[in-house]
Amino acid sequence: MKKERFTYIDNIRIWMTVLVIFHHAAVTYGAPGEWYYSEKGDSLLVGLLLTVFVATNQAFFMGFFFFLSSFFIPASYEKKGSIKFLLDRLKRLGVPLIFYTLILGPATIYIAIRYGKDMQLSFLDYYFHKEEWIDFGVLWFTAALLVFTFVYWISQKWSEENSSSFKQKPFPENRIIFLFALVLGLITFSVRIFFTIGWTLKPLGFQFAHFTQYIALFILGIVAYRNNWLQSITYEKGVFWRRVATLLLVVGFPGMYALKILTNSPLEAFQGGMTIHSLFNSLWEQLMGISIILAFLGIARVKSTKQRALGKEMSRSAYAAYIIHPLILVSISVLLRDVEINLLLKFLIAGCSAVVITFIISCLVVRVPLVEDVV
Repeated sequence: MKKERFTYIDNIRIWMTVLVIFHHAAVTYGAPGEWYYSEKGDSLLVGLLLTVFVATNQAFFMGFFFFLSSFFIPASYEKKGSIKFLLDRLKRLGVPLIFYTLILGPATIYIAIRYGKDMQLSFLDYYFHKEEWIDFGVLWFTAALLVFTFVYWISQKWSEENSSSFKQKPFPENRIIFLFALVLGLITFSVRIFFTIGWTLKPLGFQFAHFTQYIALFILGIVAYRNNWLQSITYEKGVFWRRVATLLLVVGFPGMYALKILTNSPLEAFQGGMTIHSLFNSLWEQLMGISIILAFLGIARVKSTKQRALGKEMSRSAYAAYIIHPLILVSISVLLRDVEINLLLKFLIAGCSAVVITFIISCLVVRVPLVEDVV
């Protein structure tokens, strides 16, 4: 398979990186979630809109990243060989982890507490007296991808010693996909009985409540490559799954709100535990996530097959943009702190500004010698 066939995947990566930036901007201005800096208003409508936005994102976007990342892993392994592949993954994933933990993460936190909370302290005072020296922040994704990739590497070493003939499997029918999403939802619900949404494994930053999907889609990315499945996701299938996602969006949130009102339950009931709320949310989330991913893959494969110069630059720098966007977004948010405007408008201004500035800086960063070999 030639790389030019997957220009649409490069374009999807750009959109997904932009979505990550807006996701964190939404958390900054009223949506639930943890972030370095936040401003919470008293507008119910703004909070509701941003909550719907981040909940829909959470249903698919990080799982989609794992799928897209793992899809190209087998080809890289086959091209580079076992040892070179492992060393390359350690470089591309491990170096950014170290850099973010030692430099970018602390700088982002310092800006948030110094200028966001008006705490009078120098950067050196904060840096050498901080409580946690290992904090991956948004690069929990990179840490998890490194772990998953290492497991893949081990499995390949084992399979080489126990090789057997491989027969390609056809792309699953819609009913199988529905069943897969439902099973994924049930497993997610089971995990959330013990690890509710928001519980984080320190210092890695892993939220086990979401890892059922991440693990499944990482594996599916590899399976999809080996069976040439992406070629089977037609535009018509993409449109079908877009309709399913739209239906789930229209029905899901009113359904969850009605369940909350009828049972007089707090929002925490949807985050985990042995509750009907958590079951409803887990099933909806996985059905929604799988539907959106298939819609993206099917429609983009036909409608997003070209890249102009700007698109190529953004595609090349998307990984760098993911790494540096917290520092940029927090800095912009702090600068806008005293601007008294509607938080929804602030969200749009901060999000758009962060996207533009982050990608401009990223396009420059990836041209720096040594850095370009890592990101």
